[in-house]
Amino acid sequence: MERSGRSGKPAVFDTSSLIFLDLLGYIPLLQQLYQVVVPEVVSEELSVHPGSPGSGVMSLGWIVHRAPGTESVRRVRVEPPTVGRGEREVIALGLELSYPVVLDDRMARLRARHVGLEITGTLGVLLRLHRIGLASRGIEEALQLLEEAGMRISPDLRMRVIEAGRQDEGQQPWR
Repeated sequence: MERSGRSGKPAVFDTSSLIFLDLLGYIPLLQQLYQVVVPEVVSEELSVHPGSPGSGVMSLGWIVHRAPGTESVRRVRVEPPTVGRGEREVIALGLELSYPVVLDDRMARLRARHVGLEITGTLGVLLRLHRIGLASRGIEEALQLLEEAGMRISPDLRMRVIEAGRQDEGQQPWR
């Protein structure tokens, strides 16, 4: 059982994942799973609207702030598919550090996969929190809150996540 300590596995997070996980109240739990690395552009994006979900993340002392090198950013920018500035820096930093990335945007995930990065997203983090017994909400409730907040989840993906969450719940004697 992973529950007893931090795994400390480093991962580079994008803006949307941090916003959605903050909406669920799960940001403090991330430090038990990851060494959270955030590119400077993501820090800027999170700071644009003080008081909104995700805006307080950057003040947490355990978040690692790091800028990717110019060459890494250029490499990601020139190769298709085109992705946003935050996603581009997440992918560039993941490449530089050989860290997995946490991305929700479909095109960014395709781009990261194309360059050989390990990828997860908000839903993967959510399932991991459930798997180790840290999540305070059921999977279906969490998915509903995410969808209400604007996360687009296909019906097929929704069902797969619910099924995975149910399988995890069946393996946890404390639930």
